[in-house]
Amino acid sequence: MRSDQNPAGQVVGVGRTARRRRIGAAAAAVALVVALGVGIHLSRRAPDQVQPRATATTTAAPQVAAVGWNAAVVARDGTTITVYATPGDTPCGELAQPQATITGQTDTEVVVAVSGRVVTAVDCATSGRRVPLVVSLPTPLGERVLRDAASNRPPPTFADRDLPDLASDPRWSPHPSQCDEGLCQGYNGPDGLALSTSASSRTAEGGGGPPAVATVPVGSRRGTITGSADSSWQVRWEVGDLAYSLRLIPGEGAVLSLKEFRAVLASLRWG
Repeated sequence: MRSDQNPAGQVVGVGRTARRRRIGAAAAAVALVVALGVGIHLSRRAPDQVQPRATATTTAAPQVAAVGWNAAVVARDGTTITVYATPGDTPCGELAQPQATITGQTDTEVVVAVSGRVVTAVDCATSGRRVPLVVSLPTPLGERVLRDAASNRPPPTFADRDLPDLASDPRWSPHPSQCDEGLCQGYNGPDGLALSTSASSRTAEGGGGPPAVATVPVGSRRGTITGSADSSWQVRWEVGDLAYSLRLIPGEGAVLSLKEFRAVLASLRWG
């Protein structure tokens, strides 16, 4: 017969079971303590492990916006229009990637819109300059008015046909010219001569001026000559509310008589 008791009178099966329970409980307690310790350690280290996010400081690029133009030139074909866009009153500003589009046409007017970004100029000494932009009409402008979409006003519109056709004359070569308003263009000519053409509204030009010396035909119109042989000669003529002028300057040390000035004017080609 098998006895479940040891010599001390203890029950063997029960003792072993109790011992296993005590070992299991101790192991669970140790595991809990380890887990809690790791958790506390991780929670204490967490703030140190979070890396601050880098904040990028970027300057927002100027947005494309509507800008104005203050003068236009109609080519001799009547369909090619050049508008002169300006960055406005922005200090040290210039236009970046401007574009001109025709946004409306009627029997009486054509609306031209210019868009672009006004950015800081690389050289403030040359900032604020106008940018020529070309648009094409399906039919000649004729008597229709050109209107700026930004201001809803009609800036002065000049016509190539009211100026001598120097572009087709090989004796005269254009050079870069800049003016804030109106139209201006300079040319180098034969024998050291320099010629410049300009146009503006009569109100912008103002009154007064040097006394007239003579009158002379200029294309289909008649112009008034001013100046002297000692400096330069100029002829001025009017088309509606616009005033055009042509100035001829002799080469260094040279003198140009009034007769010679008339001869140069007579040799120019007119459309």
